[in-house]
Amino acid sequence: MTTNSIAIDLDERAAETVRLGREVADMALRLHLGGTAMDAALVSRCLARMAQRQPFGDTEDGGLAAVLEILENDLASEAVGTESQYVETQFGDFGQEGEMQDVPVYSDRGTRILELRGLFHHFMKSRASVLDHIAAHRALNKMMSG
Repeated sequence: MTTNSIAIDLDERAAETVRLGREVADMALRLHLGGTAMDAALVSRCLARMAQRQPFGDTEDGGLAAVLEILENDLASEAVGTESQYVETQFGDFGQEGEMQDVPVYSDRGTRILELRGLFHHFMKSRASVLDHIAAHRALNKMMSG
């Protein structure tokens, strides 16, 4: 892999992360995350940079963790019951194995928050990957410059 192809890969990952961050911010604001005015204001503040296509600041980690906690609390409040479902637990000698588990059933809003949670986790993985690549490039540049 050449230096140029590495840069292109990093550019593509960064662009995907920016897009995902914007989608998370838009969806979170549409869902009015936060059970209180203070939580809603925190979500709005923390996601503002993502909405402006700037998801890589050093100060975002704490804010994103707070948003995830608010998201989880909102999701829990949208549970309307449980249902038993077969959940795959492992792949054994005789194929897929699983067990019956009670899983939450959510309201329509809860279902959308569940989708947001998946998107948020995808964004966080993508963001971490870009930041890891940047850190690796810095370490290599430092090592090569002596």
